[in-house]
Order: sequence, then C-alpha cells, then structure tokens
Amino acid sequence: MAETGWETTIKNLKQQLALIKNQTLTASVRFEELRRQAEFTKIQSLTYQLEARRKFLTQNRGYTSLIKNPNNLPSAGLWAAGLTVLTYMFTKDWLNASVRGVNGAFMRHGETEWAVCIGKHLAVASEDHITWDDVWVTWDSLQAALHELEERAKSGAPLGSLDNIISELKKSNKLLFVIRLSKGGATK
Repeated sequence: MAETGWETTIKNLKQQLALIKNQTLTASVRFEELRRQAEFTKIQSLTYQLEARRKFLTQNRGYTSLIKNPNNLPSAGLWAAGLTVLTYMFTKDWLNASVRGVNGAFMRHGETEWAVCIGKHLAVASEDHITWDDVWVTWDSLQAALHELEERAKSGAPLGSLDNIISELKKSNKLLFVIRLSKGGATK
C-alpha cells in the first residue's frame, strides 16, 4: 500500500521532531556543564582576587618594614640574592630571577597574620590593622570555607551572586572569627 502525502509529511515531521529532541537534550547537557563551570569559576575567581590582594598588601608591608627598619636590609639582601640564584637556576633569565628575588624579600618581611572582612564586601587586612565595624575571619579559615564552597560548586549547587556567596560563607562552620578582647588586642 502506498503512503499518501499526509502520511509522508507526518512521518517526516516525526523524524524532524526526534532530531530536534536529541539536539535539545545534547544542548541541555552542555548548558548544565557550563553552568557548573560558571559556579566553580566564581569561587576560583574570588579566591584568586583575595590572594592577589593579600600578596599586594604583603609586598607593601615588606617594603614599608624595610624602609622603617634599615637594620633588616642585610638579611633582606641575602634573601633576595638567594632567591635570585635559585630562580635563575630554573629559568635562566636574570631579569625575571632578580625581580622574583627582590619580590620574595619584600614578601618575607611583609608576612603576618591575615584577616578577611565578610561584611557587605570582602576585604583583606593584616590582623593588626582591622577595624571593628565589621565581621572578620582568619585567612586560613576563609580558605577552608572557600574550598568547601568550591566542592559544592563542582557538584552543581548554584551559588548565585557575590552577596549569596558571602551569605553562604557566613554559614560555614570552618570560619574562625577574629574577636576583640580589649582596646588593643585581638584573638581568634
């Protein structure tokens, strides 16, 4: 029995619908993977920005420390020279090695205990320079809480905006809060 024009049209439409359905399912899987990667990237980007800020502040503290206390210059010079030689051994680039050596000396003299404000915005400061207007947590505990959020993001949990991420961070049991004991001291 020969197919009529309508039967052929319906058969072709069914095939086209099946093809569209398969393409939609493939696009849906791809979209879901992109969404997961976007959530994971939010945490990675936030972590990177906070670490870049901490390194910048560490370098500035080290530079200021060496300017204020020139007695530390000989040890900083030895530190820089040692890092320069070690870096040169791996990179064979004196300019890069010298910059890294000097930067390493500044970083060494600028390291301290760091805290992060988890108020409306995230801010990094040394624990001896924090203000008491906001909620502050230790650097290491924030890194642990961010790692926890990173794992949630990998599993596909939507994190939302920066405000939502900060709200989720505040709920973490990984955080160690910096509290004020008296007019001058702080503890964790």
